[in-house]
Amino acid sequence: MVAPVSNSPADGFHLPVTFGQNDVVTDNNVGSAGLQITAIGNASTLAYQTAGKYGTVLRLTTAATADGDGEAVHSFPDGLVVTPGTWFKARVRYPVELASLNFRVGLDDSVTATSPTVGIWFDSDAGVLSCQVDSADHGDESELVTGHPDLTSGTTAVVGEWLDLEWVASGRENAQGGPDEVDFYINSHHVAKVKCNIDDDEEVELKLAAWQDSGSTDAVTFEVAYMELYIPRLG
Repeated sequence: MVAPVSNSPADGFHLPVTFGQNDVVTDNNVGSAGLQITAIGNASTLAYQTAGKYGTVLRLTTAATADGDGEAVHSFPDGLVVTPGTWFKARVRYPVELASLNFRVGLDDSVTATSPTVGIWFDSDAGVLSCQVDSADHGDESELVTGHPDLTSGTTAVVGEWLDLEWVASGRENAQGGPDEVDFYINSHHVAKVKCNIDDDEEVELKLAAWQDSGSTDAVTFEVAYMELYIPRLG
């Protein structure tokens, strides 16, 4: 699905993120890439979980205060631009419950619970998954996930089960210089091909964001085992 990467910065921007390097989670120190933390509503508790199937993972537990409590963990804000051939991978799960927690993971420009204006990401509304490709200048595109054999009713994450999420932007340019479409995969199963209108100067950051959305007070959890991003350099 994804093309091989060069580790030379002359050829592209390659950012793998794992979580076994640090013993305490602090801002500008999250995982191997030293990601930043931005609170969404009341701050969450971030901690590393060890000795699991996939080694050390990052667990986010929201504050039990109000809807919108959560956290965004991300690279330098507005520091990246999507080029044709860009790809992204992550392994995530709802470890305890899903009805009260939403998440986004991929590239986008929002560090709040408000939907981004630009980006390419997987979106989860209490476990119901969709594929999003938004441009602030040229319009948004999306597709709901349906018929997936590993999901409840083909649409919804399963509590305790890891999801391997991947999207791959085509190597072809749209009229604005960005990629012209994006293929989305869950557990290696193709789930969507979404048109892309993103400009070659619309800025995003690598991000996972998770927040509580129960209609009351509820502490809910989300876990990520790794993220990986590659943006080819063109020209």
